[in-house]
Amino acid sequence: MGIPRVVTLFAAVLAVQMSGKVLTPNMDGINDRVSFTLGTPADAPYAQVFDVRGRRVSALSSLSSSQLQWDGKDYAGRTVDSGVYLVQISEASKLWNGIVVVAK
Repeated sequence: MGIPRVVTLFAAVLAVQMSGKVLTPNMDGINDRVSFTLGTPADAPYAQVFDVRGRRVSALSSLSSSQLQWDGKDYAGRTVDSGVYLVQISEASKLWNGIVVVAK
């Protein structure tokens, strides 16, 4: 019997700033979108939105190399149901997770 191997997984934290945590996609011009600003520009960040069951419902739109946004719509262009959504942004070995609440 030998010494057990320990495997360490590590991801650096990606610096992200959110414009808000509540999204009200009712087209009144107030909180219709949530913006995400990366601390440093990224070549191609992988940015996904998941429901609380872990199903991927949408991707964030890229406005620039350091600016992303979500308008509360799914891949088919329909407004998602009210609820809590998980946002994950990754770039290289860096990772950020956040929560957005959609209220209609």
